[in-house]
Amino acid sequence: MQKVLIFISTIFLFSCQERPKENIYSPPLEEDKIENQFYINTSLDNLWIKILQIDSLDFEIESKNSTTGQLKKKLYPKNISDYINCGMMNDEIYVHYIDRIFESSLEIETSLDIKEEKEELTSIQLISTYIFRSKETGTTWVFETNEPKLILVGNPAFGAEPYRKCASKHFLESSIIKEITKLE
Repeated sequence: MQKVLIFISTIFLFSCQERPKENIYSPPLEEDKIENQFYINTSLDNLWIKILQIDSLDFEIESKNSTTGQLKKKLYPKNISDYINCGMMNDEIYVHYIDRIFESSLEIETSLDIKEEKEELTSIQLISTYIFRSKETGTTWVFETNEPKLILVGNPAFGAEPYRKCASKHFLESSIIKEITKLE
């Protein structure tokens, strides 16, 4: 009889415990695309000189000839959530969640493809490639400006949506465009 009472007491004790919180993932809302191809009313050579003089841009020459060129820049920001949006996990920003649980890193490579269209008109296409990594699991999102990425995570919480979406917040792109368009 005593064993039966202990068994029933144990069942009551565990049945009164709060259920563990389920992880609920919410993807980022669809963001507007940024216009990442634009034109500057100046010659290629003039634009080239002006861009390289802007300290905050800090681009390196990748290639250059008389009518085209490419500049590149790499960043490794610490404040990852300023640059990308990967939605929410429960009430926490997903990027913060990944960093808190597994640690994370972000690498951004931005390139400016510059082409002289006419004597005093130059086109610029700006593309940033984002590489967001979960250091412990190795899960990696690779996506570009205006091209969000949806990946299947290796081990989602039981019953949780297994796909995660990451997209650029266009913070970097709009900052660079703003600096360059001031050059006109």
